[in-house]
Amino acid sequence: MKKHALSVIVVLLILSGCHTSTSFILPPNTDLMVNGERISIDSKDQDGRVKFERRPFFWTSIIGIEYMLLQDDKMVKKDKLPSSFRISSIFWPPYAYIYWPIGFRFKCYDLSDPKKQFIEKCATPEELAKRNKHASQATQ
Repeated sequence: MKKHALSVIVVLLILSGCHTSTSFILPPNTDLMVNGERISIDSKDQDGRVKFERRPFFWTSIIGIEYMLLQDDKMVKKDKLPSSFRISSIFWPPYAYIYWPIGFRFKCYDLSDPKKQFIEKCATPEELAKRNKHASQATQ
């Protein structure tokens, strides 16, 4: 029994250390490219947002993960997504630490307004309700 539990834990650790994932809120009729890779908008998370999963990024992405928003194959916006160091890469030396220590900082990025200067993480329903309440009070 102990061997079985240990083997399950080891497999789960390996699987969790081999990918990074996030989801996106995108403007309508917009495609997304992350680090030169076009994202399939067919893959969705439980909230209906575009989900993206891939192997982690190299050290060059520590200052941000490049992305582009495209409409009709024309670039609408090009910028960098906030990234973070993956603590799990410390436990998979030397390859994880050397080759893929960088992952997405947020579980979800709100890219719905290409004119925004800063990238925001997606708001929870509670945060959205707070924003709407604050906005309605400000207009009164």
